[in-house]
Amino acid sequence: MSQSFKSWKIQEIVTVVVVSAALGVLWWGWTFVTGVLSPILSPLNLGYLDVGFWLTGGTLVPFLIRRPGAALAGELIASAVEGLITQWGITALAWGAVQGLGAELVFFALFRYRRWDLLSLAVAGAVSGVFSWVLDFFYSQYIALAPWVWAVQIGCVIVSGIILAGALSWFVGKGVLATGALRAIVADGDDGR
Repeated sequence: MSQSFKSWKIQEIVTVVVVSAALGVLWWGWTFVTGVLSPILSPLNLGYLDVGFWLTGGTLVPFLIRRPGAALAGELIASAVEGLITQWGITALAWGAVQGLGAELVFFALFRYRRWDLLSLAVAGAVSGVFSWVLDFFYSQYIALAPWVWAVQIGCVIVSGIILAGALSWFVGKGVLATGALRAIVADGDDGR
């Protein structure tokens, strides 16, 4: 592991909290988008196509703050903020934890916290989405659904995780890094390629 938990700087912690809290507010706004999309997507069993946006705490935050635990912290803080201002309340933390753990697993097991590019974020977004779907499976009792519906849902959550959590976070993160605002925080010479 190239960077340890002990090496977190105060600027990194503040950045994680600020970015994650902002994401939590954006997630609240996303609930209105999904409210509009739901009548169109849900009858076709495509409701998971929009879920990737809720996974950005586990992809954008660690892309900006390249430390072990950043994905989990990003998801937990953003879900806590979202839970305070949406109908999900405290239950949002369960999804935040599961989604953050999915992303952390990818950044640790596959990339050893050394690779921060479009591929690593896309894989983290996809796995995070699958982790989230598994929690949904038990919470919403998807056992009653036909297996083909599960396959469609999993396919949608993977696509959404790749595009919204992975690619969107990568493009937004690259834009933020290009401003130079986090130059003192991101490791020297590490531009995320």
